[in-house]
Amino acid sequence: MLIENTEKLIDENDSTLIIKERLLLLKDQLVAYDKELTGCRKKVSALADMICYLESEIQNIKLENFTFTENMEKLHSPDPHDYQCSLCGSIKLKRIESTFQETFGRFDAKNAFFICLDCGKEKVIKIDPP
Repeated sequence: MLIENTEKLIDENDSTLIIKERLLLLKDQLVAYDKELTGCRKKVSALADMICYLESEIQNIKLENFTFTENMEKLHSPDPHDYQCSLCGSIKLKRIESTFQETFGRFDAKNAFFICLDCGKEKVIKIDPP
């Protein structure tokens, strides 16, 4: 009986040491994973900040692109200065002719002839030199 009790104590003691070693290994792994998780959280925060910054940059570029497109369309339109028809108020005017106005022997201004695309009325607009 004494031998059995001694063997039982030895078995229990060995298994306790094994469990203790395994728990220490698990603790080390947990600490390593916790450090890795902390690093990942910092990266996620930095990436979220970068996403916000890039989204604001995208909005700024879209606004800039819209402005450039609007200006380009205005420059390529037949009536880039948005003159209005005096009869119907439409801004759909097409330049049909331009002549220089001679004052005191030099060309000072230009007469631009427009036709309204809505009502057909012709309009003359004096354009001063820049």
